[in-house]
Amino acid sequence: MKHMTLSRMIRVSAALVASSLASAALAAEANYNCSISPTGSTLVQTTGITAPFSGTLIGNYNATTNPTGTLTRPGLFGGSGNQPIPYTASFVLDGDVNSVPSGTWVASIDLETLQVTIRSLSMNLLGTGAATLPATLNINYQTFRTFAPNSTFFGGFNVPVPVGDANITELRAVQTADVTGALVPQKGNRYTLAVAVPVNVILSADVLGSPVADGSSSPGVLPLSGTVTVNGTSVSLALSVSNQSSETQPITDGVFTDQPIALPTVLPAGNTANLLMSGTVTQVTLNTNLNATLAATGTRQAVPGDLDGDFLVNSSDLGILLTSWGQPGVSDLNADGTTDSADLAIVLTNWTA
Repeated sequence: MKHMTLSRMIRVSAALVASSLASAALAAEANYNCSISPTGSTLVQTTGITAPFSGTLIGNYNATTNPTGTLTRPGLFGGSGNQPIPYTASFVLDGDVNSVPSGTWVASIDLETLQVTIRSLSMNLLGTGAATLPATLNINYQTFRTFAPNSTFFGGFNVPVPVGDANITELRAVQTADVTGALVPQKGNRYTLAVAVPVNVILSADVLGSPVADGSSSPGVLPLSGTVTVNGTSVSLALSVSNQSSETQPITDGVFTDQPIALPTVLPAGNTANLLMSGTVTQVTLNTNLNATLAATGTRQAVPGDLDGDFLVNSSDLGILLTSWGQPGVSDLNADGTTDSADLAIVLTNWTA
């Protein structure tokens, strides 16, 4: 292949530059890779999860493995053996999740148009680890009797039964579309901003070892407001988040079988009937009230075609590329082993000044 002479390269480059200047409108925009700092970042989320379900209760009696266990029989009189008791119920989880959140996003800042665009936000609202909330079972069963212990359970109304703790193992917010907001200048290089970021909220939780939400996703909005300070190649952000939401999702794999439940006796009181619960969770409703303070920093992204590191793509970078024509090195922007027209196209496409 014939080598291009320097004079011809300059002529060709000048023509390409002229045809590429239309794309120079992004010259003032700078992209910053931002991440939440654990220092100065806190999150409190009041979470309520309700999961209705229905099924049967039966005593844990087994003639072979547990002959002294509890037997259940429907109604007040009669019957024999160990028989299932129909019920309807709901799991209720309610409490505060306190965490140090983590997350990243890209902030595109244009100081000429005074706009900021948030892209690719992904936040782990739990931070490092799972959250534990107290779980209550509100159960409505038909009247039944138990033996070992002997007791009568009158049905027809909800009975709250504490069933221990539930675990929220995943709570994330992932942006679903870019969003742009205004920057309002303050003193110096500081600006205020407010954007409502559309997200999917992803939840995984279990109660009694069975999932009531297993990676279920629901749409939501994450309102971010606060300040951004621009320091050349970096930014610092002080943001607050405040949001309330309610979302119901169907559950397609919520079947559970023979989960142990200790039911306090009513008549007479003072004993415990040891039962096995089976059923199907049909849906889960998540109510949240989120309040967070986020401290974040951002580092400016490199500009494709910027060979001298000044975040501009201009004649200085073009000169470096032409000097290195046909050679490997930093000017080989597409990393194919040589500096050629493909690398020149990258420079010209990203021409900014």
